[in-house]
Amino acid sequence: MPVGVHIAGLHLPIAPDRVSTPPEQTTQRPAPRHVFPIGELVSPHLRHPRTTSPCIQLDTVYDPFTGTGTFIVRLIQSGIISPHDLARKYANELHANEIMLLAYYVAAINIEATYHGVVGGEYAPFEGFVLTDTFQMTEDGDTLDAKMFTQNNDRAVRQLNNPIQVIIGNPPYSVGQSNANDNNANQKYATLDARIEESYAGLSSAKLKISLFDSYIRAIRWGTDRLGDKGVLAYVTNGGYIDSNSADGLRKSLLEDFDHLYVYNLRGNARTSGEQRRKEGGNAFEQGSRATVAVMLAEKDPAHNGDCVLHYRDIGDYLSREEKLEIVEASNVQTLEWSEIEPNERGEWINQSSGSFQEFSPLGSKEKNETRTQSPLFVTYSAGLKTNRDAWCYNSSLEVLTRNIKSMLVAYSDALESFTPESKRANEILEEAKRHVEYDSTRISWNLGLLKDLARKKQHAFESSSLRGGAYRPFQRQQVYFSRELNDAIYQLPRMFPEVGMENYGFYVVAAGAGHTFSLLAADTIVDLALWGSGSGQFFPRFTYEKLAEGLGEGEAQAAFDLGGGKPTSDTVVNGYRRLDNISDDALARYRAAFGADVTKDDIFASIYALLHSEQYRTTYAADLKRQLPRIPLPDTSEDFRKFVEAGEHLLELHIRYEEQPECPLGEETVLGDDGDPEFYRVKKLRWGGKARTPDKSQIVVNDNITLTGIPDEAHEYVLGSRSALEWILDRYQVKTDKASGIVNDPNDWGLERGNPRYIVELIKKVAHVSVETVKIVKSLPRLTLKK
Repeated sequence: MPVGVHIAGLHLPIAPDRVSTPPEQTTQRPAPRHVFPIGELVSPHLRHPRTTSPCIQLDTVYDPFTGTGTFIVRLIQSGIISPHDLARKYANELHANEIMLLAYYVAAINIEATYHGVVGGEYAPFEGFVLTDTFQMTEDGDTLDAKMFTQNNDRAVRQLNNPIQVIIGNPPYSVGQSNANDNNANQKYATLDARIEESYAGLSSAKLKISLFDSYIRAIRWGTDRLGDKGVLAYVTNGGYIDSNSADGLRKSLLEDFDHLYVYNLRGNARTSGEQRRKEGGNAFEQGSRATVAVMLAEKDPAHNGDCVLHYRDIGDYLSREEKLEIVEASNVQTLEWSEIEPNERGEWINQSSGSFQEFSPLGSKEKNETRTQSPLFVTYSAGLKTNRDAWCYNSSLEVLTRNIKSMLVAYSDALESFTPESKRANEILEEAKRHVEYDSTRISWNLGLLKDLARKKQHAFESSSLRGGAYRPFQRQQVYFSRELNDAIYQLPRMFPEVGMENYGFYVVAAGAGHTFSLLAADTIVDLALWGSGSGQFFPRFTYEKLAEGLGEGEAQAAFDLGGGKPTSDTVVNGYRRLDNISDDALARYRAAFGADVTKDDIFASIYALLHSEQYRTTYAADLKRQLPRIPLPDTSEDFRKFVEAGEHLLELHIRYEEQPECPLGEETVLGDDGDPEFYRVKKLRWGGKARTPDKSQIVVNDNITLTGIPDEAHEYVLGSRSALEWILDRYQVKTDKASGIVNDPNDWGLERGNPRYIVELIKKVAHVSVETVKIVKSLPRLTLKK
């Protein structure tokens, strides 16, 4: 065995086929011919100095998640291993695992047939192949099956006893099931997960760390530990770890665990949209993944002195999948231009945040150690509503929503009535409940909370008071069933909207790490967690409500709700609740000290809403706003503060009461027909004018009867997340049928139930007006003195 790990041309497939065919049929495989030369990448540090032949020796190579065996097949075919060494390597030094039985059989055929095709002679089985769960195999106390699968067990023992110097592969990506109806929860691994807890999670400042137990991150932790103190870890993985907030501990740990780290970011994140989606370009796995794809090569070199050297490369913007694969296939480590990155103390590699941002007061904070000069401006805030069963809990029609909820509660009652647990312990009863229920997505949507209620034999009944209005997406109101029992998480929202008719308003900002361009939008109703289409956000209300003890507040008048003029105080009592001002007293004192004693909390709220629209602020602190909630600088002068207040009041009025705004004077081209018939205005799917490849965004085709024309260019400049306001209208106002449940959500119902079949036509005109006016106001905002 040579001293070093000698890799000169080992290729890691970028898009391995998941249901491949035997090697003799490789012409039918579209993806595996695109490969990445990982050996060329790591060879400057690990190649034996006397090695000049293209056919060299490799130390023990291990593909722990082999799928259909593509990596091992390509290694055998490549000629990297000399014919003299290939038989020994095949018999003793190549290893692979697979957990899926069908994939295991296909991989065995692929690998064995490939080897036979290269060397000829008698057919030789691949003795390094194990049918196993790679993670479970190395768990402390794991017992191999010595009776049922004797040969498989022998192979596993031999593999566990072998030192491994090279680990390659494409680990699976899975953070957990999104719906209990899938009945396919992730496996837990006590030993491996404990390692993640003490390293990646222990070094992380993130509050939500569940994503650190994604399968691909487990694979990174597992591979790092399996190598020992010398070797190479080479993965094609989800690239979310490169820049996500929750992976800061992982990034720090990688720099402690390895001596050289190469990260090639192939982009392709399909969870973005708009201009950012176009920049991301094609995904290397085509439709096989919506995540960023990255190649990571990490080397442990005992001879290295000093800190880990981080080499990074971004493949670039606007590239198609084919263009990316051509670039990768022609790449060589000596010709690639790598950037050596110096991570900051927060574990950030790219898009590093600004130190000056930390000098401003936070919009809100859950921390208790904020200094007085940085005390939060808002007392509290909340994530949006997370139902985890949107098709059931949201609808454009109150009638349909009511029918759906009642139907689901009947299915729950049926399960409750037939459930008689035999166990006594709560956790065992829960497992019985999971086995008992029928996972029929057309009758009910199960989640862990509802399963726990079933285990407790808890009754649920329809509550008409839970029927509320909600902001589901920008400029899309929906009926929502707001219920602690049937919503997955309601967070602090009951303190903000405790009962029907208890009015409030606030604004919803993109959450740190949500993956969207920073945006915010004001609303006077319950906001959905994924208002921006995916990810999450935080709602900062103007007020909160506190339930009074029985008998208090009787006879006190209910103050009129007013966006700007009523100036309600913390003593206002509404329907047995005390309304509390959510702007902190510290914030009021700070603003009055800066701008005068006449400053009110309404002024502060409005000025913050305007300032967060400032393009100067958003551009200067773009990296910071991706990683944390906003911090608010003070305007330069009292005059500027008053301009922000006035702008904020106008923006709040536009965005909250958008349905009451004037209509933009768009042209309305119609065909002959009965415009008194509601069907004349019925929308199936809105679209831009022109052709799909060359849309005319000055027009919106409502249906075969109506086309709106003359949309001003400025209307497209108002962007929320990664879509313009009008693009949100086109995306949301279409008839949709949920695949799992079959539930139809028809946006026409919203207007019809209010006696206005023209609602969508009028909404487009009003949102166009709101967009134009918003752009005007934002462009007029005062400049701020900001430090990068």
